[in-house]
Amino acid sequence: MHTEIELKLTIDPAHVERLRCNHVLKSMVQGKPSRHKLHNIYFDTPEQDLLQAGFALRLRRMSGRWVQTVKNEGSAEGGLHQRNEWEWPVGGGKPEPAPSTAPDLAQLLTPKLLARLRPLFITDFWRTAWQLRTTQGAEIELVLDQGEVHAGDRCQPISEMELELKAGAAASLFEVALAIQKQVLLWVEDISKAQRGYLLCSGEATPPRMAQPVKLAPEMPVVQALQRITGECLAQLQGNVATLGQDPEYMHQARVAVRRLRSALSLFGVVLPEALADIVMELRWLMGYLGPARDWDVFVTQTLPQIAEQLPDNRALARLQADAAGLRNTHRQAALETVLSQRYTRLVLTLGLQLARQAESPDEPVALGEFATQTLTRQHKHVLHKGRRHATLNTAEHHALRIAAKKLRYAAEFFTGIYPHKRARLYLAALAALQDVLGALNDATVTQRLLAELPAPRGQAAGIVSGWTACSSRVRLQKLHHAWRNFTRQKVFWK
Repeated sequence: MHTEIELKLTIDPAHVERLRCNHVLKSMVQGKPSRHKLHNIYFDTPEQDLLQAGFALRLRRMSGRWVQTVKNEGSAEGGLHQRNEWEWPVGGGKPEPAPSTAPDLAQLLTPKLLARLRPLFITDFWRTAWQLRTTQGAEIELVLDQGEVHAGDRCQPISEMELELKAGAAASLFEVALAIQKQVLLWVEDISKAQRGYLLCSGEATPPRMAQPVKLAPEMPVVQALQRITGECLAQLQGNVATLGQDPEYMHQARVAVRRLRSALSLFGVVLPEALADIVMELRWLMGYLGPARDWDVFVTQTLPQIAEQLPDNRALARLQADAAGLRNTHRQAALETVLSQRYTRLVLTLGLQLARQAESPDEPVALGEFATQTLTRQHKHVLHKGRRHATLNTAEHHALRIAAKKLRYAAEFFTGIYPHKRARLYLAALAALQDVLGALNDATVTQRLLAELPAPRGQAAGIVSGWTACSSRVRLQKLHHAWRNFTRQKVFWK
């Protein structure tokens, strides 16, 4: 077994020749490139037991020989895939038991499971491989894969560039990718060929990627914790942008990911390297497109339908809905173009580069437990200060309280794993309820702004919507009192 560390990117087929002629690539190439035709068959049980266990099994035929490979699910952050891989030669196109040198794998590939394995999908592609050596001495294999993945009568093209680390620092993968990306259209890819094949079998898109808990420990260095937290936020962002235009939830989760990422960088500001300052600015640029697109999603799919349900025959309201739907499509398209841009690719690769460099930097003497306690105490006091006059706050003050509560919630969710679960759960539930009420109040404010952005005056319809949101806000103000009282009664879980 060995651990595979590689950076996966999608390459525009029209730019393949640019890659072959790229001066950065040529300056690092060691020897001549190799080119092979690869035929891969992926196996699993009808119930997809291997997938459920987090493994993929394939048989590869190359130059008349068969090789069996098993990979575990591993992790993918910003295109950087890290997985364990087992590989051994076999006699033909049928899965065989694991070798004696891999006893753990033998427990997975039992005779019973092997008997139930069936071919699920096939990948056929030409692979061109270059061996690279950077000026810092890192050894990298760059491969270009072009072909197709087949699952029954479904088919998808493959046009990928992979940088696999053979020796040296993982940061070198991002440095090479950024250098090549200046002349070649690339997009960061967090989904492996095996995952694409399984999705092709199901005919479904990947579900929206929600925020996941981060495994931390009190004795962990602060810089390492930052690396894990920002890596998880980046994985959430990447897990939603590929299917951003298919469902409003992808847009919602992508914006949440950027918010969490910005909060993490703010919370860890005292230990951030200067190189991340540009990342903060680029995240603000990205939010400038995801934010409006999400606002219009909420307005068109949630706010207006609730009102129209009570007034189904109101023509003015129907015309307003049509206008709003047009603006929603415009902002959604702008957001989609943004995440498909090369500027977004540079953002993800640059953030990945900084995370990789942090992982390889000397340990910070400050332990996470002390840092987390101080951070949570500071953010909690900030919320108490902002909400001390919650019954008389104006719109701007409600917004400031909402931002403070959101930042506290993200911090609490980041660090909750190093504290007692029950106390953290109660505190987070109360904080989430408070944030929900403040978010609903903010939606009313956003609604007024969106009404002003509509292309033509909608007097009657706009008045209906304004009146509805004003009435709803009065009800939510009453809920705010109860949510605030419940939150302030909770004991903090970090002391």
